Amino acid sequence: MDKQGEEEETTELSVKIRAAKFRDLPVSLRILIVNVSLFLILCAVFFMAGAYLYAPQAAGRNYVEACLAGDWNSAYDVCQFPDGTFLTRKNYVNAMTWKAKQDGSDGQETPEIKSFFMRRKQNLETGENRIYTVRYTLKGVSDSKEETLEIAAGDSVKGNFKEWYVVPKESYVTDVEITVPVNASFYLNGVLVGRKYLKETADTVNVYKIPYLFIGGHTIELTEAKKDPYREIILVEDNSSMEFLPDLKLNDSTGKVIADRVEESLDKVFTAAVNGKAFSTIKNEFSADTAVQANAKEQYQQICDAYLSSDTNTGITSVTISSISTTVTSVENQMKIETDVTATIERRNRFLHFFRKTKTETITWKIESAVMLENETWVMGSDFLKGVDLGK
Repeated sequence: MDKQGEEEETTELSVKIRAAKFRDLPVSLRILIVNVSLFLILCAVFFMAGAYLYAPQAAGRNYVEACLAGDWNSAYDVCQFPDGTFLTRKNYVNAMTWKAKQDGSDGQETPEIKSFFMRRKQNLETGENRIYTVRYTLKGVSDSKEETLEIAAGDSVKGNFKEWYVVPKESYVTDVEITVPVNASFYLNGVLVGRKYLKETADTVNVYKIPYLFIGGHTIELTEAKKDPYREIILVEDNSSMEFLPDLKLNDSTGKVIADRVEESLDKVFTAAVNGKAFSTIKNEFSADTAVQANAKEQYQQICDAYLSSDTNTGITSVTISSISTTVTSVENQMKIETDVTATIERRNRFLHFFRKTKTETITWKIESAVMLENETWVMGSDFLKGVDLGK
C-alpha cells in the first residue's frame, strides 16, 4: 500500500474513533454539545448578516440603487436630513420626481449594478460622519462611475449594530429667500409659510427665508381675499433668491359683487339728485376718506345743478340708465373699475323766451375709478362721479 493510501486510511480511522467516542458520551451531554454547536453557528451567521445589513456599505448601496431606479421613497428611507418643516418625505419624492422629469431621466429602464465598491476616506471626517468614495459599474456600460457619500451613524439596533444613513447634502439648499406680495398668504408645497420665516417687510412685499429646501420641483401658491389664487410649479436648483409678484386676478364672485355695487350706487346718486336730496344722504356710497368725500360732494352738486331749475323751469327732467357694463381689475393691490353707461335723458329747453320743449336723447359715458372695501362693503373712489357726462 502506498503512502497516500495509508494517510487516507489513518484519517478515516481517526474520524471513526472520534465518532465512536462521541456516541459513548451520555445522551444529555451529546445534546448539549449539539445545541452549543448550533448556537455558535447561528451566532456566526447572525453577526455575518448583521455586518452586511447594518453597515455603511449597505446604506450606501441601497441609496445608489434607489436613486438609479428613481425609487425616491426608498432613497428617503436611507437618508438623514436636518430638521426642517419642508424636508418631508412627500416633498422629497415630489421634488426628485419633478427634477427627474426636467432632466429627462424618468421613465428610463432601471440600470443594473454589476459591481459596487466603497472605500472610506482617511482623515476626511465631517464631525462624527464618515466620508466614502463609491465606485460602481453598470451592466452594459464599460466605464465605472464614482461619487462621494457622507455616511452618518444612527441609533443602535440588534445589539452592537447601528443603523447608517446617507447625508445627501447635494439634494437640498439652505436659506432660500422668496419675495411675495405683502397682502398675500404664502403657501409652499401646501404648507402656510408662517411669520417665523418672515425676514423683512416692505410697503408692498414680504420677504421670507426658508432654512432648507430640496433641489427639484416645488409648488408655490398665493391667496388673497376676493382674488383668484395664484399657483406655480418651480424648479429649485440653488439657493438663489426668487420673486413671485403676480397681479392676482379678482375672482368672479367678487367682481360681480363690485359690478352690482357700481350699478346700485349710480341709481342712488341719480334718485337723490332728481329729488333734490343733500349729499349727506348718499355719502356712504363713497370711501370715508376726507378727500374722497370732498371731491364726491363737489361732483354730486354738479349733477344736481344739471337737473330742472325752479327758476327757469329748464334742465334734465329724468335720467334712465338703459345699460351698464363694468370691468373690475386689480392693479397694484388696488381695485379699479371701468364702467360704460348708456342712459336716456329727457331735457327741457326754453325757446322764444316763453316756450318750453322737452326732448329725449341717448348719451353714453365712461367711469374710471378705484373702489375700496370698507366695513365689509365696497365703496366708490373720488373719480366715480367725475366721469358722469349728462351732456348739455
